[in-house]
Amino acid sequence: MAKNRFIWSFFNWKISVQIPFLLFAFFAVVVCSILANWQWQRAQLSDALFQAYQVQESRPVSSLSKSPEAYQKVNLSGQVKNHYFLDNKTHQGIGGWHVLAEVQTQYFLILVNLGWQPKQKKLVLQAPLPEYIEVQGLIREPQAGFMLQESNLDPNWPKLMQQIEIPLLNQQLESELFPFVLYAENQIGQLIPVPIKMENKYYMHVGYAIQWLLIGLAGIICFIVISRKEYKENERKEKKLAS
Repeated sequence: MAKNRFIWSFFNWKISVQIPFLLFAFFAVVVCSILANWQWQRAQLSDALFQAYQVQESRPVSSLSKSPEAYQKVNLSGQVKNHYFLDNKTHQGIGGWHVLAEVQTQYFLILVNLGWQPKQKKLVLQAPLPEYIEVQGLIREPQAGFMLQESNLDPNWPKLMQQIEIPLLNQQLESELFPFVLYAENQIGQLIPVPIKMENKYYMHVGYAIQWLLIGLAGIICFIVISRKEYKENERKEKKLAS
């Protein structure tokens, strides 16, 4: 065994293995395997969510209950208590906000995504909201994403949000918001509705998983080919020195 190098032999077939190269190849294959598994898990989740969405979309409209299901189709009416803006939303290439209304129904206080409006110079509505609204749409539990800083450190929060965080809003409002958000399908005022529309991304994520597996496999093949080539080169040099 030379320094930082040893010979692997299997079925009388030998390769010269550089330890740093082996560690690098091993690390690369492990990373590719982890990413492939992550994409596979996302594929399973995407398929499950899409199936739930299809089931709920085929069902008739129902009233909001204490035990809702994701993507359930509901209608409700209530008083608009307050409104907020969800930042960085576009419509046909134009930047704007989604308008979130805090609606008090007979039994629940719920956030309703009323739709899109173009961005204004100030945090104001393009047109006033009615005091009472009746809306229909699908409900979904908001999923918080990665943020560089906590939302409540933003001076414009909660009037302008980067994402919907129900627990944080409950602390700020000192109230109990319904854990799901309703996405209105009917138009309210001048707002453009942004109803929930899903597509099954199962095959896209499976494709990414296969891609990462193939990259890992290519890494293994490259490692073997390069190591085999190095073994032959070292063997040739040793024979030359011996002669």
